[in-house]
Amino acid sequence: MVVSVLILVFSIALFFFYIQAFCERALKREFSHPYFQDIINAIQLEFPRLQDGFAANGSVDYLEVRSALKCDFITLSYLLENSDSTHQRFSWKERVLVLYFRFLLFCLPFRYTFKLHEREAVLKLTAILQYFANLTGEKVSVGSLGSVLPNHQS
Repeated sequence: MVVSVLILVFSIALFFFYIQAFCERALKREFSHPYFQDIINAIQLEFPRLQDGFAANGSVDYLEVRSALKCDFITLSYLLENSDSTHQRFSWKERVLVLYFRFLLFCLPFRYTFKLHEREAVLKLTAILQYFANLTGEKVSVGSLGSVLPNHQS
């Protein structure tokens, strides 16, 4: 009985390790142009401010961080789904990154409560958002985002 529980725990830990390694490898993808800057300028996302605040070891309110990350994620996932009229579903890599983002966001309050590397988790979340912004910018040019974005100013 004990051996089977140990095998189960080890298998689950190995599964999460592989998922994390896959996500880290996917996030290292190089884009030909830093599209995320154009997307950030077009729709005023909050994650770059959070990324700079955590990189400088600044003090940030975690309720604000969590809500800003969630809002940016919803915005970017909407844009990513609607940026290509022929392909409106996420690819399997994007779906894994979405699940990884949701898992990290779900665990963020627990990490904050128990002081378990919450800074690194927020930086991973912002890296995923930056990847999604780059992916969105790659799928469409910023000039054509006016049809997708409600408050776009040309």
